[in-house]
Amino acid sequence: MKFTYTHESVLKIKSDILVIPCWQKIDEKNKDDKGIAVISKGSGHDIDKLMGGLLSKIIKDEKFSGETADYRIVYTGGKIPAKAVILAGYGKLKDYTMEISRKVGAKVTEVAEKIKAKSLSATVWPEKVNGLTSAQRVTAFIEGLLLGSYRFEIYKDKKDREKKTLNELILSVKSERQKIEAAINKAIIISENVMLARDMVNTPAKDMTPEDVAKKGREIAKKHGLACTVWGKKEISREKMGLLLAVAKGSENEPKFVHIRYKPGKSKTKIALIGKGVTFDSGGYELKPGRHMLNMKEDMAGAATCLAVLNIAAELKLPVEIDLYIPATDNMIDAKAEVPGNVVRSRNGKTVEIISTDSEGRLVLADAIAFSLEKKPDYIIDVATLTGGVLYALGELYTAVLGNDQKFIDRYLKAAKEEEEPAWQLPLAKEYKKGLTDGIADLKNSAKTHADTIAGALFLHEFVGKTKWIHLDIAETSWASEDRDYVQLGGTGATVRSIVKLIEDF
Repeated sequence: MKFTYTHESVLKIKSDILVIPCWQKIDEKNKDDKGIAVISKGSGHDIDKLMGGLLSKIIKDEKFSGETADYRIVYTGGKIPAKAVILAGYGKLKDYTMEISRKVGAKVTEVAEKIKAKSLSATVWPEKVNGLTSAQRVTAFIEGLLLGSYRFEIYKDKKDREKKTLNELILSVKSERQKIEAAINKAIIISENVMLARDMVNTPAKDMTPEDVAKKGREIAKKHGLACTVWGKKEISREKMGLLLAVAKGSENEPKFVHIRYKPGKSKTKIALIGKGVTFDSGGYELKPGRHMLNMKEDMAGAATCLAVLNIAAELKLPVEIDLYIPATDNMIDAKAEVPGNVVRSRNGKTVEIISTDSEGRLVLADAIAFSLEKKPDYIIDVATLTGGVLYALGELYTAVLGNDQKFIDRYLKAAKEEEEPAWQLPLAKEYKKGLTDGIADLKNSAKTHADTIAGALFLHEFVGKTKWIHLDIAETSWASEDRDYVQLGGTGATVRSIVKLIEDF
């Protein structure tokens, strides 16, 4: 999409659609009042006047409330250069957040494509709204606009793919143009990488093998001139990553261990970023039911998320050193596959009794964590579709956050709140640890508890040591089972924005 900036008023801008924000005015004393839209101050009133009060009349006659992401299309009949106006509902002014702008941006792009509009215009007002600057608001709007237009259609016949027409956004910027341009460039970078994560998760397992994940890592590293190491089975064995090899034993695809290093010139903080890269999870000999296996191509969403975050960090030149680690394999079945009861030795020497072949994610992550500690990071962030149990703990919208350092956890929760990606802390309750340590080996990979999300994190904690660490369980948030706002059915790219925000805060 092309972005054009001008000092001219939208009254003079020629475009297919002009966006006019509307707030929802409600009589708080009347609980049955659904509200009425009020055109926001500025050029909207001038446009209404030029159109003979038509906008006000439509709001009144159609009882347009201005509810969030609701809209009305009004054709201008040549009275202004724009062919049509979209009255875009932003909800109640006192409830406004950046997420509202994302939702409106997504709705605007949907409407624009519906009426085959090629260009869109809007005004960026300098005043703060609910404490949010114009740069923050426009960042969120652009994210919604771009993410709302995302479609995964590479496997469809070209004639059946959705034809996109919207290709230009013209912004009337009254002041702080450099800040606005920088905000939009950042929004583009973040959105493109959220879509990268979505693409990787949506790609079928036969086309997103461990080698394909490694290839994507190499591409990103080459683009930014970063050091990149990819190990195959021979090197993984040499490095004594027994847990990763155990999961990979039943597969015809060779496992890969990817390490990419981003080291900017000025950095006071070193972060190990670890993404689970299980490209398909059959459950092994603890075979999943068919309905649970259907979307298991998403089990590498942690790896996709981390690659997207690293790419953003390099694009934005964030002054934080990042070592990215991806243990990549699939979890399949053949005569060589591990069976329940087998004992395997991890990289750090701990022995693990495999109680559940379907609890493979914590195994591959454990070896990666152990390896990352040798580089002496200040912080560890692991991202994984780790447990189905997180659905029952938090539902589909909240990412589970666990860790061993409350200040670090709080920093992530703050970042997630600012980005409005729902997250919730679960306790690293040591009461459940006994179930992991009462077997014939140092550890079992599954405990006798219904708190599987906590037990999975406790298993990983055994490999972390004293390094400050957070674990993000995205097993449910990485996949949407239906369209919602700027997220379509399939991979979501959840937590990319929040992790970038966390890293920026360092």
